[in-house]
Amino acid sequence: MRSMEGIPGANVGETFTASIANRQIIVQKNEAYWDSLLLAFRGTETGVVTLNSFLALVNPLLFIANEPRISMRGRDLYALSAAFYGIQPRVIEGATGTTDSVFGIRIPLWVKTKTSESYAWNATRIAVTNIASEVFHLALQVLAGAPAVSQSAGSDLLPYRGAGRIDAREIPFTTPGATGITQVTPKLPKLGKLLGLLTFCTTVPTQAAVTSDVEFLFLDSPTFRYVAASWDDMHGVFNTVEDQGAAQAAPAITNQLAMQNYGWLDFRDEPIDLIAEDIALSVDAEVVSEAVRFIPVIEVPQ
Repeated sequence: MRSMEGIPGANVGETFTASIANRQIIVQKNEAYWDSLLLAFRGTETGVVTLNSFLALVNPLLFIANEPRISMRGRDLYALSAAFYGIQPRVIEGATGTTDSVFGIRIPLWVKTKTSESYAWNATRIAVTNIASEVFHLALQVLAGAPAVSQSAGSDLLPYRGAGRIDAREIPFTTPGATGITQVTPKLPKLGKLLGLLTFCTTVPTQAAVTSDVEFLFLDSPTFRYVAASWDDMHGVFNTVEDQGAAQAAPAITNQLAMQNYGWLDFRDEPIDLIAEDIALSVDAEVVSEAVRFIPVIEVPQ
């Protein structure tokens, strides 16, 4: 484990009252493999704030390995961590005048470090109402060597670990002005193997209505359909995520609300080869003119 900041003394990170510009990452001795990033941040409550708003403080976190490989906002990173590792990040909720904290947001990298590459990160801060005195912490989980490749399905939380590195960058989309099936992109990025697809919808089913921005999602090759999944199919994976929140001034259920707008399709048991085929992403959009995000998690050869 290696902290990405200098030793901060009495605090757990560095001041995050402004964005953090590009920071170079120097590969240290015996760091042949960077497994993942660990993100944490906190701030003092000056009034009521929701977890979803608090997570929006980071927008985005960018990891660069010669080129951008991870570019995601805090709320999406929280959901990806829960989906990819099966454990919801830790949340501590404070009362007004005390501290809100979120930590344990784990971001997969799988980077085999090279002296020929340049590595860096940066974090853009977006001001959040009723949060002040923000602090940011980022760490690398490092190994002296790459772990064994695992391609067999099983009960492990990580049923697949490939030889490539992870690419996860959002595809923003606005649903059209009329409901129905629409194509988001004719080709997902032709970078490697698709391990999973994270989806954010502004409107999702509730007790009052069953409509969603993405009612159904389709992944199609030129010759056949890989996926036809409903919103319930995509969202259901989060039902197995344990609520890790420790609530001091609000019910712990607020932590589960962070997941209600997300769906996850997991292909790690049988990754989809995006290089071999053009894979189109389409949706049945049943709410008009709303913001949606898709984050394909791709294993890129290295």
